[in-house]
Amino acid sequence: MAGAGQLQTGNLGFIIAAVIVLGLGGVVGTMCSLFVANLRQGARAREFAAQAREEALQRLSASQPQDIRALLGAASNRPDEGAIRLDVRLPPEAMRVLAIESELHELLAKVMAYAASVMRAGATLQLSAHAEREQAVIHWRDLDAVDMHPPLARFFDSEHSAAVAASARACQRIAGHHGGRIYSAPLGGGVLGLTLRLPLAKG
Repeated sequence: MAGAGQLQTGNLGFIIAAVIVLGLGGVVGTMCSLFVANLRQGARAREFAAQAREEALQRLSASQPQDIRALLGAASNRPDEGAIRLDVRLPPEAMRVLAIESELHELLAKVMAYAASVMRAGATLQLSAHAEREQAVIHWRDLDAVDMHPPLARFFDSEHSAAVAASARACQRIAGHHGGRIYSAPLGGGVLGLTLRLPLAKG
């Protein structure tokens, strides 16, 4: 009986030891898997960072000083905005930004097209620009809006069609690529409009 008891105790000890070893093996395996996953994530992060730096350098080399007044003047003369009236107010002095001209043309054209699509026929879109500290500030406002949050200011709302939402995202992406941002805001009180801020070119 004593021998049988010792045998059972030995088997139990072996089973416990085996369970412990298997558990430790699972822990080690999990740790190794996490380590490998972290290495891969780190490599991907470095790859993305290098790609972002390369794209930033390419954009910088393609950018040129642009007088935002000329770009705004060209955008306000688009024929497909004929259904609305324009009140363009630009400063007499140059407002130069470091930008890729074609991309800023795209952003301005998308905003003008959206304004024409949501403002009523014959309404007046005020387009103004001024320098504020180290930024060029461009603002669009529906002068005939009847509420404080008119359709013009809802460009970035989530309720729009896929086409309008894609256009809004493109404008935000272009503004971000140029170190600026575009968003809904009032200008000096009054109703909400759209504001674009871009850093002025130094020197």
